[in-house]
Amino acid sequence: MKGKAMNLCEVDLINVYRKWKRNLGVFRCFFRSSPFVSLKTYDDFILDDFRDELSDNLINKVLNNYKDDYFTIIDLEFDEILNLSVKLNNEYNIKPILNVNLLFNDFGLIGTKRNISNLINCGLSLKEIKSSKYIMIIPYERYIENINLLQVEDKLNNQYELTDEDLPESETLKKLNYKGITIITKEKVKDDLMSYIEYMKKSIDVKLVRMD
Repeated sequence: MKGKAMNLCEVDLINVYRKWKRNLGVFRCFFRSSPFVSLKTYDDFILDDFRDELSDNLINKVLNNYKDDYFTIIDLEFDEILNLSVKLNNEYNIKPILNVNLLFNDFGLIGTKRNISNLINCGLSLKEIKSSKYIMIIPYERYIENINLLQVEDKLNNQYELTDEDLPESETLKKLNYKGITIITKEKVKDDLMSYIEYMKKSIDVKLVRMD
């Protein structure tokens, strides 16, 4: 998005929230208001301009591994999945399910001003679509592995892990005619997501795709 620089306090967060949530259908239950609510008390700052820095490698990897009958979950860097959401939504008619349970805080361990800027700018960039195609996006930085909390004792620990309520059950997916799940993430799979993978493998096909 180009034009006059915008401050956080000028943003209609309810509008951004609604644009991300619009037309999620049965997957609305996995959309969280936490990031948007927490931004109401965040210190004001000038938002970064929107920059589409999505690599061809990522978009090709996602499209090459996407199948209509496999539910796709993408667990990559926050800014990466936000840019990917706009591309999938606006150009490929695939609706992104924003699965972010992060409480932004000025002193938080995770969540940057760049993340906030992209969350808002990408949300405003989303075209309204109605689609039967969905991809769930999850921020890889939801928690920091092997962190020394003594080194960040002046920070608020706003990290979180995925819980049973954050991801769809196999029976739910089967009722929606999905044959399996495709998970696209980094070479090092986060422990919380791996637990989900191991659990789901008992009842449904799971395809794991690691990014280089």
